[in-house]
Amino acid sequence: MEIVLTVSDQVWGGKHRYMHDMAVGLAQAGHAVTVLAEDGGAMLQHCRAAGVTGIGVPAFTGDHAVEAVHQALKQQRPRIVCVTGRADAAAVHHAQAQGATDAAVVLFRHSAFPLGTTDEVRGLFGGVDLVFATSQEQRRRQFEPLINAGVLVDEQVEVLTSGVGEPLLAALDAADRSAARQELGAVSEQFVFLVLARLAWEKGVDQVIDAFADLELPPEAAPPLLVIAGDGPLEAELRSQAAERGVADRVRFAGHQDDVAPVIAASDAVVLASTVPETGPLALKEAMAAGRPVIASVQGGIPEFVEDERHGLLVIDDEDLRQAMQRLVGDRELARAMGVAGAESIRGGHRAVRRVEYLLHRLDLLAFDRFGPEQVLDEMVWDDVRVREEAEGGFVFVPRTSHIMELDRDAYAVVHAAVEAHDPRLLLKLASGDLGRLAHRLYAMGALIRSVAESSAFAAASSGDKRPVPGDA
Repeated sequence: MEIVLTVSDQVWGGKHRYMHDMAVGLAQAGHAVTVLAEDGGAMLQHCRAAGVTGIGVPAFTGDHAVEAVHQALKQQRPRIVCVTGRADAAAVHHAQAQGATDAAVVLFRHSAFPLGTTDEVRGLFGGVDLVFATSQEQRRRQFEPLINAGVLVDEQVEVLTSGVGEPLLAALDAADRSAARQELGAVSEQFVFLVLARLAWEKGVDQVIDAFADLELPPEAAPPLLVIAGDGPLEAELRSQAAERGVADRVRFAGHQDDVAPVIAASDAVVLASTVPETGPLALKEAMAAGRPVIASVQGGIPEFVEDERHGLLVIDDEDLRQAMQRLVGDRELARAMGVAGAESIRGGHRAVRRVEYLLHRLDLLAFDRFGPEQVLDEMVWDDVRVREEAEGGFVFVPRTSHIMELDRDAYAVVHAAVEAHDPRLLLKLASGDLGRLAHRLYAMGALIRSVAESSAFAAASSGDKRPVPGDA
């Protein structure tokens, strides 16, 4: 299936790593994926390096973006377009209005900022078929007002949280902690706090610097070190703050890190003092996957995957933040235990491969519903399916998913013949209304699968799983 993903912003952050994993996973599953990303940004570079087609377009906030998107959509002729922000969604909306494509539109919402129910928002979401929120809290806060206003229906909005990619897990496992700490100038037993975030007001980095400066220093051990990995508009201001608070010699500004594994490996705890409702910061999940305890604000979707006192410490204000940092500095065993629990949680239930698997499943169901099985069955094969005839019809059973479905006599006869012939297209003998409902149910239960799915990388990585899971386990 032809799929286009549009990704706004040039900054390489959690949103971009999330969408990069989705694009790569869709391509590995056999879809023809094209990413439209802003010229000069890292998204194009990373996608092309992974073998995914990337097309550069002007900044989505400019007038030239609409024409560039229009031309790209006419050339690619996608069946589904996935958009990731208001600016690129608006460009796609205008391009479709000009006849570029009649593709189904799927919107991924990463931003923590409110949407509202203005005419602009109503118009934008009026052309969206499916929405993925990235936390339960975001769905409640941003999308339930739109559902209540009749702009969206409840079934259009699902939650698909972030997951840690397999390449990063491998990089974390291979990272040389001693070498990474040496590069940062950390001595042997020095406790290292890490902030892994863009240097912007909403990340609360200034609050972390203040809390760090107010820590009571251990009498005998080396004083703790604070590493700030990221760039952004507040860097000069934050450097001045560290100097004014007298901790400039113990604060390292490491800059933007394309490869975050070494700095995470060098750390003993990761801190995110966000001042806005984060949806589900991937940086925290990556730190937890590495076995690092986290200190984070009780904001947005963070409490949905960080359990206070188990995976780290959740904080509500500046003093709470200072006390949490002080506590971990003074109790290394507690920090290690929280890190172990966090790693078990993320590696067991928050892997990108599982998110991709659900996305694949959900996009196929959307294609069945939007375009009809006549246009999708050519891309399907039967899984390992069992059929059994009964007096008034029969049953279809899928051992892999343990799903079973009862069929009436006419439907069973068509399904049985299609299974025996290994040809899902024989389902087209059914009446169109019955065909649409039945094909949707057969795919949803796992009886029908994409012809390339069993050989794809994501399927191999999740071969032990029974069924797709949309959110966090």
